[in-house]
Amino acid sequence: MQARFLLARFLVCAALAAGALCRGADAPTAPIDAIAARLPAPVADAARRWLKSDAKSLKAALALSPESLEQQVMVDLSSEPRAAAFVLDRMGAEPAETVRLILKTMASDDFWVDQPGVSPRLDALARSTTDNDLMLAYLDAERRLDDKRLHAVLTGRIAQARKAGETKALGALAEADERWTMLERGAALPGYMRRVPAVFSLKPSDQPIYVVGVGDFGTGTQGQRDVAAAMVRMGKAEPFDFGITFGDNFYQTGMASTDDPRWRDWWEALYSPLGVTFYPSLGNHEWYSDDGAVAELAYRSPTWRFPAPYYTYTAGPVQFFVVDTTVISEAQVLWLDGAIAASTSRWKVVYGHHPIFAPEKDGKSGRYLAYTQARLWPVIRGRVDAYLYGHQHAMAHMEPKEGVHFFMSGGGGAPLGKVAKNAPGARFAESAFGFLTLRATASALTITLYDTDGKPSDSEVVSK
Repeated sequence: MQARFLLARFLVCAALAAGALCRGADAPTAPIDAIAARLPAPVADAARRWLKSDAKSLKAALALSPESLEQQVMVDLSSEPRAAAFVLDRMGAEPAETVRLILKTMASDDFWVDQPGVSPRLDALARSTTDNDLMLAYLDAERRLDDKRLHAVLTGRIAQARKAGETKALGALAEADERWTMLERGAALPGYMRRVPAVFSLKPSDQPIYVVGVGDFGTGTQGQRDVAAAMVRMGKAEPFDFGITFGDNFYQTGMASTDDPRWRDWWEALYSPLGVTFYPSLGNHEWYSDDGAVAELAYRSPTWRFPAPYYTYTAGPVQFFVVDTTVISEAQVLWLDGAIAASTSRWKVVYGHHPIFAPEKDGKSGRYLAYTQARLWPVIRGRVDAYLYGHQHAMAHMEPKEGVHFFMSGGGGAPLGKVAKNAPGARFAESAFGFLTLRATASALTITLYDTDGKPSDSEVVSK
């Protein structure tokens, strides 16, 4: 189960600001000898065997110091299954910071669970190091891999119960799966905070609604301020009823607590002028620390209402279903299936963080798509009208499938990412800051993407 979606690779690429080898082995090839010449012989040989890069990334890599280059290569190798044995043997010779990044990658890339000898090797390294912080990092990675290995037993039993139609057993196993998901994540989220509240209503079903949505925003950068200002200008011209978020609300690891000063500077100061309440969803970055998700769920403000990691509510003619896509537990799948089946609303809209279909430029970094297509798509296909999301730091509109319309609003302020404008199914894709709006009446659902000037870049009207 893909829990952290290449955190280590993100950290290395962001910290080095070079993108040297982050495209991975699926990128167009270019000679890597120039990089290998600047690496220790064993690492150079491994890079020649297992890494590829494009010309632009090679140029960026060559601008790094030899130490930073070796760190990036080692972290890239730790995400390559064929290099697993080499990485295990080499870790003891690498600096502590490089090892910590490797361990983060190991804990997030599922192939490490099945690699022989991993746990004994990590245990031995933990016992031999004199660095207490590094010892803890070894132990944490070993624990996470063991949790995943044991969790797989439960996942297999769930599949058997589902296939056999054992409804009662499936429900009990799903509750256990939710607990194991928390163990695997290593995040602190007590059980009462995971309970899904009853469906609630924001506006009578016979009234239209006007909603603003933004994703991947909490950075404190000028990009975030520009997007927020555009949202406020639009909201003053025509007030919104409420707002929604598409996860990765605050970088890099969610909020530290309910009194984190970023609530004031990165949230209230920028979005409270809208005068509306936002109903958020969680992204992968909220799960990168023990307290990131719980701090956002516990925060109380007229601008922020976050009832649970996943929940549902109605507003006008729409029922919204908010999902947590980083790890989609069996309990969440069963809840969403039942909530959609019980809905009597004219329109049904699901929103969360990770795309199901996206103009992903890098096939390797887009591995999460296989996960959402396996876990989330079977539940919503042909049953809802739209799925809204972020994750890619860009704005996009994908062609509808089986009655579901797909809009990405991930340009809320985080550093922009690359998109494949001509990707199959992409009606619009732009690496740009922006946000979206949703209007709904009994007869039409209108979703529009906007840039920081408040100009529409793409829109679709869905009618019934």
